[in-house]
Amino acid sequence: SWSGGMLPEDGGDPDPSDAAGLRGPGLAAAASSVGVATAAALALFLSADGPAAATASPPTAGGGGTLLASAGTGLPSDNRPPPITTRSSREALDLAGDMNTLHARMFGAFWCSHCYEQKQALGLEAMRSIPYVECDREGFNGRRDLCKEMEVPGYPTWEINGELFPGERSLGELREIVDDILKDK
Repeated sequence: SWSGGMLPEDGGDPDPSDAAGLRGPGLAAAASSVGVATAAALALFLSADGPAAATASPPTAGGGGTLLASAGTGLPSDNRPPPITTRSSREALDLAGDMNTLHARMFGAFWCSHCYEQKQALGLEAMRSIPYVECDREGFNGRRDLCKEMEVPGYPTWEINGELFPGERSLGELREIVDDILKDK
């Protein structure tokens, strides 16, 4: 019967006075579905070679491996930000030079899309000269301790001349910040 016995065998409309008669088979079908889903989840979890396998074990020839949702080995060395693919403009290179005189650095996280967009706006050559601090403890060369000590409020955050400037900024906004600091020096 369809839906675990929820519809009558003859295909007609259920008799409202027989609701109790329909409840039993319906509950049995629901319990059966929950049982199958739980068994499948347990089988998937247990086939992953133990609790740490979800993040750290590579596939093995013996049929074990990682969970489907895991990628790479999950080690901090794998958690690098995506590569910067843009070239720096003259404006970005000049800005990076001035930022270096002010001991600027960028705080971010490997998974942060705004951090990536910030780096893309400056370009590869400019970002090579600006220190980047990885704030996620699971990121490559993660410095979570420094980010907490500096009280970094979010990502990206710029530290320029010892002052924090949170948020993704356009080159024009960064230029204004740098110029304001330089004129006061």
